[in-house]
Amino acid sequence: MRKGSIVLTILAGFLGTGADSCTPEPPAKLKVGLMVHLEGRSFPTESLFDDYADLLSEYATLFETHGAKLTWESKEPTLASILYDNNVLLALEGRGHGVGVHADLGYNGGAPYTQAEFVSDLALRRAQLDLTGVQNRHVSGICSELDWVTAAANAGFEFTTGAVAYCYMSLPYDERPEAYRDCATPATCHQPISDDIAELIHPWRMADGATWTTADPAGPLVLLPSAGGLACHEEEHGGTSGSGCEFTTGDIESYTAELEEAIAAVEPGMVNQYYVSWSLGEALDPDLLDQW
Repeated sequence: MRKGSIVLTILAGFLGTGADSCTPEPPAKLKVGLMVHLEGRSFPTESLFDDYADLLSEYATLFETHGAKLTWESKEPTLASILYDNNVLLALEGRGHGVGVHADLGYNGGAPYTQAEFVSDLALRRAQLDLTGVQNRHVSGICSELDWVTAAANAGFEFTTGAVAYCYMSLPYDERPEAYRDCATPATCHQPISDDIAELIHPWRMADGATWTTADPAGPLVLLPSAGGLACHEEEHGGTSGSGCEFTTGDIESYTAELEEAIAAVEPGMVNQYYVSWSLGEALDPDLLDQW
């Protein structure tokens, strides 16, 4: 196994499939998206944040040129947008993009951390983003040894994105994939949750963190599995944990090959989705993004 909106952006259109000559099936659809984690920046001055907001707008324009929208998942920019009265997140939503929370919670660096604290911290992140006025339904960055499914649901979220292999740590020990039974941190187990694309393109409902790999139609939280990071795509598909990677043409080639696999795996009558992530964080080469 490797790691892994309903706000995903549609970058690819409807994809036709074979149909019975007597009772044609509707064409299968693949929703293809990019979630952008807005993290890893500090904004001690208004001018720094204004520059960052301008950068987000420029990236949004680049994707809009290709008829695409993004899913922005905010951490540090949430409060900065309120503090400096620059509501770039609401502006992006007004342009048709999706916005959610990137919590980066659930792992406390080895320090004691309770389920109640987890829920409280997630609820706070949700309340902070609510202040911007965006539609706020989903969260990423919550993999944990704790019950991350129940924590997110209790904090008011409807679905989660960006699950990585560290999410297996909430399963009973013997039920974890062998490679991920003793993950030290989320960073060391940052692969997609599966190396089988067919397991990454269909969302499912989860009952709780101890059973999340088994679909439960009555579960309170939907998981939209992720195919990993865009800038780390080549590395992750070579079996390494993706973080701090440089975005190259090799990533584009690796992504394109997997996208073809996702297209081949679509199933009529089901939700079919394929998306990757980008941490901004680090800016990516706009020319390479345009090529991608």
